[in-house]
Amino acid sequence: MLATLHDQLPAVVRAATMTTTPWAYAYLPETLPAGVAPGLARTFDRFALTRCEQTDQDKCYRFGTAALDEGDVALPTEVWQSFVDALSGAAYRDAMSELTGVPLAGTRRTLSVWEYDTGDWLAPHVDKEDKLVTQIFYLTESWRDGDAGRLLVLATADPSSAVAALPPRLGASAILVRSDSSWHAVEKPAVSGTKRRSLTVTFWR
Repeated sequence: MLATLHDQLPAVVRAATMTTTPWAYAYLPETLPAGVAPGLARTFDRFALTRCEQTDQDKCYRFGTAALDEGDVALPTEVWQSFVDALSGAAYRDAMSELTGVPLAGTRRTLSVWEYDTGDWLAPHVDKEDKLVTQIFYLTESWRDGDAGRLLVLATADPSSAVAALPPRLGASAILVRSDSSWHAVEKPAVSGTKRRSLTVTFWR
């Protein structure tokens, strides 16, 4: 499985197509090899997430999260270890550079997991200036149309300016290139929907 991830993940990234309007992003409906995403999703509960909420500043949110590259975080299974190893490889980094046009050699890379439960959200915002590129791997089991929790690609800070709503389907991913106009948000998951879960890879200046 490790060899498959190391080979297939960069190939899938290179084959993706960037959308440039209103800013640079890509949506990859099937990113991971068969069987990998379900294996990751089934063991997501083993991470100890910290609940975070902020409502009185420019960036408002509520969600659970955990950093995978800080301290002694134990990965729950061999599938998770293989996935993290693939994301740490030069082939994946090079593929991300090729696709986005952003030089990533020598940049800092972080990994974190995220969970949006009923009532959680991420308000419209532009990422911090020291972010370069982010890839979000969706690990939401049994997501269906109507469950909400989609990533909204916005033309402006206005939530009604969405030009795309990217579904967090199991095994899909989204790639975002940070710019001063890269406004985006996350819908609140529906009350009857499943928890929206993901792993995020971020490259920093």
